[in-house]
Amino acid sequence: MLIEHKNGVLLKRNERLGERDWRIDPCYKVIFSPLGKGKYQTPIGDISIPKDSFMVFNPNDSHKQLQATKEKFLIELNTDTIEECQYGIGQDTDIEFARFSYKHPRITQWTTFVRDYIDEANDEKEIKYFLDHSIPQLALLLVKYGNGSHIDEFPSLKSEENLQRVIDALRESYTFDWTLDEMASVYGLNKYQFAHQFKRTTGMAPYSWLQTYRLLRSQTDLMVTTKPVLEIALRHGFHSVSSYNALFRKVYHKTPTMFRRQHKSMK
Repeated sequence: MLIEHKNGVLLKRNERLGERDWRIDPCYKVIFSPLGKGKYQTPIGDISIPKDSFMVFNPNDSHKQLQATKEKFLIELNTDTIEECQYGIGQDTDIEFARFSYKHPRITQWTTFVRDYIDEANDEKEIKYFLDHSIPQLALLLVKYGNGSHIDEFPSLKSEENLQRVIDALRESYTFDWTLDEMASVYGLNKYQFAHQFKRTTGMAPYSWLQTYRLLRSQTDLMVTTKPVLEIALRHGFHSVSSYNALFRKVYHKTPTMFRRQHKSMK
């Protein structure tokens, strides 16, 4: 099913799920993995999208589908749709979404509702009318809960009490050199059970979550100060500027210096 609507395109299908060609699209592309793992190739490495997770490609990002399990489901959003949403809620920060997969219950709920509705809809006209009203909701959810240059915190995520205690501890002491055993001790389970529960809830491994959180917290320093990149990296918990640069290239496909030049005047 390929449906064009006034805000972009919806694609949902259960066939032809093998390897596709490289693409560069002039829109935001939101890719979901509702039934199993998805995998995409980018110029600097592959990105896996676990079940119930999603990720966003920015306009003109080069990418290639490698795998989709049982179903391919994506939404292409015109840049105007995101900009209008930002304007509507009084946000004027330039958005560049981070290129990694993650989960958020609000977006999972939206995805489930939309998939179920279009499966039951009678015709394309009905689906288009439905999308005209529901796609702007997705844009708002992405602006509010999507990770990227417009935030310096992971969006709020309600979880069971023990895991929330770990997340709160990591947020409060994110520059601390946490080990998996120490995280698991806060949770109250062995490290293997803890790591499984953490990833099942957030879509990310604990250490990957922590490193990415450190990066998000560092963005404001890049955009509003003239501090050297090395000082910013060490201040936010990275052991070296090389590890900071490597993660930045993975998440944004550019160095911290390039990110600073692009977004400094936008914050």
